[in-house]
Amino acid sequence: MDTKLKKSKPFTAWICFFLAVSILVGLFITCLAAIDYSGGNWEALKAPFTDYKSSIAFKERTANYYDQLFSLVAEPNNINRAEMRKMSLDDEGKNLKYYAYNKSTGLMVQNIEADRFSPNSETNIPVLPAGYKYFWYFDGQKLWVYDHDKPVDIKRLDSGYPRLVQDYKYGLTPTYLSSIQVLLAVKDPLVKNPYGHSGYYEEQQLLSVIGWIYISLLVLGLLLLIYAIIRRPEKRQFDLKLAAWSGQMWLEVKILLSLLALILVAGFSFRVSSGGSDLLDGLLSFTVISCAMIFGLWWFYLMLVDLIVNGKSFFAHNSITSLLTWYRKYEKRYPWQKSMLKRAYMLVAAETVLALISVMFLLDAIEGSNGLSLLVAVAIAGTGIYLIYRYLKRYENTLSDLGKLIDHIKLIKNGDIQNRLEVAEDSDIYPAAQNLNSIQEGMSIAVAEKMKSERMKIDLITNVSHDLKTPLTSIISYVDLLNKEEDLPEYVNDYIKILAQKSERLKNLIQDLFDLSKASSENITVDKEELDLARLIKQTLADMEEPINESGLTFRLNIPDEPVYIVSDGKKLYRVWENLITNTLKYSLTGSRVFVDLTVDGGVALATIKNTANYEMNFSEDEILQRFVRADESRTTEGSGLGLSIAQSFTQICGGQFSIKIDGDLFKVELRFVTEPGGQVN
Repeated sequence: MDTKLKKSKPFTAWICFFLAVSILVGLFITCLAAIDYSGGNWEALKAPFTDYKSSIAFKERTANYYDQLFSLVAEPNNINRAEMRKMSLDDEGKNLKYYAYNKSTGLMVQNIEADRFSPNSETNIPVLPAGYKYFWYFDGQKLWVYDHDKPVDIKRLDSGYPRLVQDYKYGLTPTYLSSIQVLLAVKDPLVKNPYGHSGYYEEQQLLSVIGWIYISLLVLGLLLLIYAIIRRPEKRQFDLKLAAWSGQMWLEVKILLSLLALILVAGFSFRVSSGGSDLLDGLLSFTVISCAMIFGLWWFYLMLVDLIVNGKSFFAHNSITSLLTWYRKYEKRYPWQKSMLKRAYMLVAAETVLALISVMFLLDAIEGSNGLSLLVAVAIAGTGIYLIYRYLKRYENTLSDLGKLIDHIKLIKNGDIQNRLEVAEDSDIYPAAQNLNSIQEGMSIAVAEKMKSERMKIDLITNVSHDLKTPLTSIISYVDLLNKEEDLPEYVNDYIKILAQKSERLKNLIQDLFDLSKASSENITVDKEELDLARLIKQTLADMEEPINESGLTFRLNIPDEPVYIVSDGKKLYRVWENLITNTLKYSLTGSRVFVDLTVDGGVALATIKNTANYEMNFSEDEILQRFVRADESRTTEGSGLGLSIAQSFTQICGGQFSIKIDGDLFKVELRFVTEPGGQVN
């Protein structure tokens, strides 16, 4: 029940808006039509709200009756027409007293006694029965209008008479006119005629009702409009539904119906302009024109809402677009390349057919001077031009989308797998874009899973390393206590020495694991400062002088005497060189030479360490940098396989670049650092 009420609110708000505007516009149009019908006399609007005998409607009807009466004696030749006019006058019964006399022809038309008509000798005003104080009187020279024994200035513009009082001479000579006397008097008050239809009485009754109807409609229209304004959000919802409905129509249909609406309004307007002879006769015409104009108003309101809501699709949704949409569905049955070729072929075929038809109609227009054929030829030619425009526009969009596709592939190559490629659903490359997005999503999921796995490994290593430190510290402490004991057998002392060596190795391994996990998770503190890289390398070599001398290797140094300043973490960089020198001492060929160089070029410091391996290096640069990978696969030498991995991680954390090169038996490690703000590590 609640859902139905919610759905009905938009319709209720809109129907109130519809009725309010229709009523107010109808009243406005009726007022304008009444003013136009009465020749621009604003007094016509007061007719329903003033005394009937002061209204323009009463004056118009009186002028109409007087014209008929005057014509009876001035133009007596048409007997049938004269009888009809007299019948119209007699329908008023007691409400109308008249007398018309033509001395030249002896013709007299009257429903009042002749002796009662005789003018007063002093005032020249006819003597009328009691209750008839309003009359029109033509004395052969001039038309007089009297109201309660007072003459009315019928020439005043605000009197309402100038348009009604016509020239009654009818091309007659003054001598002929002087023989005519016409009197038309109206009863006060008006009464109903039981023997006929009194136009005066019925008009008076109807105008009084019309006044209340107009007031009631005005109040109702304003109340409905206020309600619609309060409920304008709901009304807006129904507007959207109307726009969705009208948006389904082709543009050509909308144009045709709009023209029909204009023709309808114009046709009924002509009917009003040729309406009846008085105000009441035009009421029906006023109603018809109001309905026609209101219909036209709401049709164009619907078109305006359609244009505002649907925007460009208002014009784009036409018969040609629908045909092209159907053709695109047909295209999808073929491979992309073939569909593109078919499109070009279809355009050429369509343009050829349209050109031939257009030429045929053009020739017919030239030969027969047929304007319709010329119009059809121009319309067909315009259709051909529009098809070419649509094809070129579509081709431009396709090229633009292809450019986006190429750029997006480049982004994926450079590592951007997060941003999606967005193209319109009706784009020619939409399926390809969706497939690429699916591939990109798969890559993103795979990378996320790998990163998750790496984080789990790092967390495991960190936790295990931390948990192993406590028992290992206890083992080392007890081994140290045992080593201090005296009078122990020699073989026990040997065992203790082995335990001490293995404990220390295990301690170093755990520390390496801990450092590597911290470096990989970027959860490590880096204290960068300006330091001399040449001095740091020399210091590291000096600190490891004893194991270097014991190795039997010859170190050749090419390090400048002047400082080579970089911004880095000295402690971690010391660890890097310590690991590299240790790795060199383990895996260099006995008696060979080790080269340590440091050069500066273009704002970049390049430090290298080269040695000749004592084993066959059947691995790649990437493989040797993997964790727990040792150059000595037989594991006859000591080592954790983490030295180079730690060196690489620490170098990157310290702002440098770490790389390895293998050339036969030559093993070379390169470290690059920026030495000045303008430098860049490549």
